[in-house]
Amino acid sequence: MEFNDEFDFGFEDNGNETIEITDPIMDDEQDIQYETGEEFEPESQEPVTDYVTRLLSSKGIDRSKIQIVDENGNPTEVNFDDLTDDEKFDILNYQEDPVLPSDDEIQMLNYLRQNNMSLQDFAVWQRQQAIDEYIANQRPVSDIDTYSDEEIVAYDFIQRFGDDMSDEEIDEEIERLKANPEAFEKRVALLRNAFKSEEEAQAKLYQDQEADRNAENEQMFINSYAQAMGNIDSIQNIELDNNDRDELLRFVLEKDQANRTGLSKAMDNPENVLKMAWYLLHGEETVDAMIDYFKKEIDKRSKTGPRVVTKSPQSSKPTKRTTSDSFVF
Repeated sequence: MEFNDEFDFGFEDNGNETIEITDPIMDDEQDIQYETGEEFEPESQEPVTDYVTRLLSSKGIDRSKIQIVDENGNPTEVNFDDLTDDEKFDILNYQEDPVLPSDDEIQMLNYLRQNNMSLQDFAVWQRQQAIDEYIANQRPVSDIDTYSDEEIVAYDFIQRFGDDMSDEEIDEEIERLKANPEAFEKRVALLRNAFKSEEEAQAKLYQDQEADRNAENEQMFINSYAQAMGNIDSIQNIELDNNDRDELLRFVLEKDQANRTGLSKAMDNPENVLKMAWYLLHGEETVDAMIDYFKKEIDKRSKTGPRVVTKSPQSSKPTKRTTSDSFVF
């Protein structure tokens, strides 16, 4: 095939300009030169690391510092190349055992999943458990322990006789009892233990009453939300069924092992707080505007009515369909 002169590919004849490339195999010291005299310098390339060194590095092993134990049992360092083939193979073939979770770790992860708790929630719960346990094991300092032996006996006389026994009579009776130190000491110990038991019983009664009040307040709190939920049939024209109500109440009221509700945990995220604030400020107004818009669009389309065009009866002869044939939209 021949090309005539009418095809111009844009190449210019530069006369005597030629490129001379020497064979690097024949002469490594020769450079690629152009007639201009400028030398061509090839880009330097980084030396390629051999695969053995790369494999050792991936295992955290320095090829020049292989730690072994010599014949005398002393640790020493040698070069990898100085080892026997079997020793090299053992090092290259060595694989660390994968670190698998322990039974306790698996049990803890399952516990977190079952209770829908994060690690932070678990840490808070553990800390609170430790605090509660410490407080429970701490015996409160009794006021009775601060009383002297004489005051213990005097307190007993006051409880038993009240105003019928004067202070002077009480002091005289105490001095009479102290005349027998052994009997006095025994009497004081019995009275002190009896007063402590009475004090602990009073404290227990107060704690029980406080727990009852807290439980009653919590039940009133739950009842108030349940009553409010019963008064809500729909939210923004979205009807709620019993499952929806139950889901909302559980999210707001049900507590996990860390004594936290789903709502309280959600409020830990500032973005959730801001979203809730926006909805309280503008949510209902925005949703109502959207509902009104779609209602108007529906009413507008319903007033125009459906566009129905009927076909003319077909003749016995076959006819060709044209663009005039109409359809129901």
